[in-house]
Amino acid sequence: MKQLIFALLAAFLWGITPVIEKFGFLSKDANPYLGVVFRTIGTAVMAFILFLLILKFDSTSLKNIPMKSMTFLMIGGALASVIGQIFFYIALQSGDASVVTPIAGSFPLITFIFGTLLLGEAITLSKIIGVLCIIAGVALLK
Repeated sequence: MKQLIFALLAAFLWGITPVIEKFGFLSKDANPYLGVVFRTIGTAVMAFILFLLILKFDSTSLKNIPMKSMTFLMIGGALASVIGQIFFYIALQSGDASVVTPIAGSFPLITFIFGTLLLGEAITLSKIIGVLCIIAGVALLK
């Protein structure tokens, strides 16, 4: 039950954020690159607060995390939070948030492909049905 509640909270925040960000692009002077810079500043502030909380309440996990894990997480941040976000903002600037966001949100399809190829994750009927739903959803929005 806990995972469902947190997944729904994440979905809500990820769902409302593009609408908020679209307001940022209503000005002709806003561009996707500056959008990523300002978004990253907001992310950095929250990350710094989280870092201070971790230092206060769970400093052992910070000391024990392997460098390899930190490297993979930082690469993920660069790919998704910077490069992917630039592409998303370029699309959001000229497109409808209600169309751009679901298409960009079809990333579980890519995760499924690479999860099976690189991580050896199982291919199940429910995953295949989910992938087909994603493809159908994107096709309907095009």
